[in-house]
Amino acid sequence: MHVILFDVDGTLVMKRSTEANERERFRRAVLDVVGRSPPTEPWRYDGMVDPEICRLLLMDVGLSPDGATKHLRGVVGRVAEIYLTMDRHPVLNEGVEELLRILSASPNFKLGVLTGNLSAVAEEKLRLTGIRAYFAEAFYSDGYFDRAELVRDAVSACVRKYGLLSNGEVTIVGDTPRDMEAANANSVRAIGVASGFYSASELTKAGALAVFHTLNPSSALLTAFGIEVDQPVR
Repeated sequence: MHVILFDVDGTLVMKRSTEANERERFRRAVLDVVGRSPPTEPWRYDGMVDPEICRLLLMDVGLSPDGATKHLRGVVGRVAEIYLTMDRHPVLNEGVEELLRILSASPNFKLGVLTGNLSAVAEEKLRLTGIRAYFAEAFYSDGYFDRAELVRDAVSACVRKYGLLSNGEVTIVGDTPRDMEAANANSVRAIGVASGFYSASELTKAGALAVFHTLNPSSALLTAFGIEVDQPVR
């Protein structure tokens, strides 16, 4: 048994189809709660978890760490509420649905999502793109301020649930250096997909075991996941 955990934005879902909504939901949430609009250019928060982004944006508008903590719960709540009112059109990245179909057809794999999005936001993206049913596991950022901690708890949960021999039987697929670094910090296999805003070389430098430009189920990609490509796949 092997567990594969996919990031959402930039990995499963095309970054350019969600980017504007992502920036705007954070900007509006901070504005609604504290009356100040944070800068969203340049966007420095790819690969971070939503609560962490909220805290940093609160400090970006001039709040002290204590002030940010005071307003954090309200902002995090508004971030999710605002997203659900937006005109949302997430688009799957190239090859995603075919890859998920192939992997889910094998009894040797369990698939999951592991994302910095809050649960309400991520669930909506998975619903709108029609891929929620492929995932047996889902790990979201509610209550987390560090991606490595989210990864640690997700991997531990998978090891316990499926009786895995080690963290190395979990693979994380992501599009940012932070995804790769968090995977390596937890002794997990890391596969990079350069379909977001980071290059293959940046993902390799961050610790990716292998990097692909798309999730099209090529022989090389399937081999990286541990599928014998000469075997018929439904």
